[in-house]
Amino acid sequence: MKKTLLSILFACFITTVSAQDKKPFDDNFKYVPSKIIVKLKDNVDTKTTYNAKGKGISKVNIGQLLGIESKVKSTTILFTEKAILKSVARKKQKRTDYRVPNPGTLKNIFLVDLNSKTENIQEILATLNKNEKVEYAEPDFNYDVNDFTIDSEIIYPKKETTNNAVTPNDPLYSEQTNIAAVKIDKVWDAYGTGDGSQTIAILDTGIDYTHPDLAENIWINEAELNGVEGFDDDGNGYIDDIRGWDFINVDNAPLDDNMHGTHVAGIAGAVGGNGIGIAGAVWNVKLMPIKVFQSNGVGNASTIAEGVTYASENGATILNMSFGSYAESFTLRNALENAYATSVLVASAGNDGVCIGPGPFCAPSYPGAYTFVIGVQDAAGYSNNDQDGPIFSKYDNLLNYETTAPGTAIMSAVPNGGYRKLTGTSMSSPLLAGGVALCLQQNPDDSKELLFGNLINTAATFVDIEAAITVVPEPELRVLSALVLDTINGQNGNDFIEPNETIEIFPLVKNYWGPTEDVRVGIEFAEFEDQTKATILESEIAIGSISGQTHTFFP
Repeated sequence: MKKTLLSILFACFITTVSAQDKKPFDDNFKYVPSKIIVKLKDNVDTKTTYNAKGKGISKVNIGQLLGIESKVKSTTILFTEKAILKSVARKKQKRTDYRVPNPGTLKNIFLVDLNSKTENIQEILATLNKNEKVEYAEPDFNYDVNDFTIDSEIIYPKKETTNNAVTPNDPLYSEQTNIAAVKIDKVWDAYGTGDGSQTIAILDTGIDYTHPDLAENIWINEAELNGVEGFDDDGNGYIDDIRGWDFINVDNAPLDDNMHGTHVAGIAGAVGGNGIGIAGAVWNVKLMPIKVFQSNGVGNASTIAEGVTYASENGATILNMSFGSYAESFTLRNALENAYATSVLVASAGNDGVCIGPGPFCAPSYPGAYTFVIGVQDAAGYSNNDQDGPIFSKYDNLLNYETTAPGTAIMSAVPNGGYRKLTGTSMSSPLLAGGVALCLQQNPDDSKELLFGNLINTAATFVDIEAAITVVPEPELRVLSALVLDTINGQNGNDFIEPNETIEIFPLVKNYWGPTEDVRVGIEFAEFEDQTKATILESEIAIGSISGQTHTFFP
């Protein structure tokens, strides 16, 4: 039986917090000028009914309820009945995963369309957030995918005729150094190149699903393909969504009119060994096209949140999000928290060279920074970075970027059958998403917490997919903080350590990886501490077992 001893130094620490003089971003002021998102508290009765498509209609005048009727043109319930009911049920469940301990619901979330684009949105939001019926009110923040760089002209290679099941005969594979950098080629040799069991949703500018290197791997909604045209055969609220959905043009043809989405999709899941173009990280996979960005690369939080919910509700096991913003949308966060219950979430860290923070000139990029999203950096200088590593975080909600993968001059598909090199963490993220598909295929019973731990604790410069699949998890314990109490023996309980008091110290211990059976916590003086000023009454306690990816106050 392995024993684990954690030590706490008995010393005083002074923390200085300095104000950030200059912000490296303006994303909090980038939003749709005539729309806001309002979430009423769950106990507010909006007298909502749902039609056959699952779309909600409220019998309550929401503008009047909010006290802004004269400013409101229309209101729309953002999410479908099925998604709302599932989120409410999840809220009631006992949570065992520290990454999402208290998921928000999707109930009573309204997209409010204002009469005028010149309305003072910040003033309206300030008023609404004081309303006792409102959980939050926020702008419909903009996100974009425009921070990548182009590193080559478009290439149209000739098809190769030879074939090898493991070593790709794809003519541009020699330029895909990103594959070997994360040991995916080693996974192909040992475990195969994919069995089609995983579905990666590409939330992006769409996908050219006619591209010869992608067409075979495009997700197909069989119920709609074999159903009645013009009818919602599977009852998910979307008619004829055979290949995903276009949330920008509101139709069933999520084609790429930018190139970013197709490039991302190719990195994750281009068909390998077909003698065409490139090989994706996983050769046999389902790519679900979800268009949530316009041709100019700009999207907004409400649309992306709908796309996230669509993906998770329709069977995506992995969501790739090669986008970000320094503005946090609570609506998108709620959607992601609920998607985490069924899907692994992967997102890019951003390309501004900004540290995650906290600290001057630092800022987290969402959604990659969330602890329940695998945030992917590049090792190059342009990449946003996690300055204190993938495990430790000074944020109360433990914001982190967990992994690093190549994103510089990455060759992949672009619309109309071409290929070109692009640079950005947008290219790092789908490589990791494809790697996750291989991990899930080999270890389908692993929890998300264990998956995170395997990816983090086997990484070197870049994530090592082969090692993440084969590793035997070890305990990885940290003392995050300690609760100090002066309430025993009739003491005053004023939270100050005073002479002649006996204090209790309750450490917050977190296990970041494999389970352990015999954990002990000890306390000792710092090296140069004056040991005449205090007496340690109990230097070590036995805690027992701590399962992987959990944290608890002890003793």
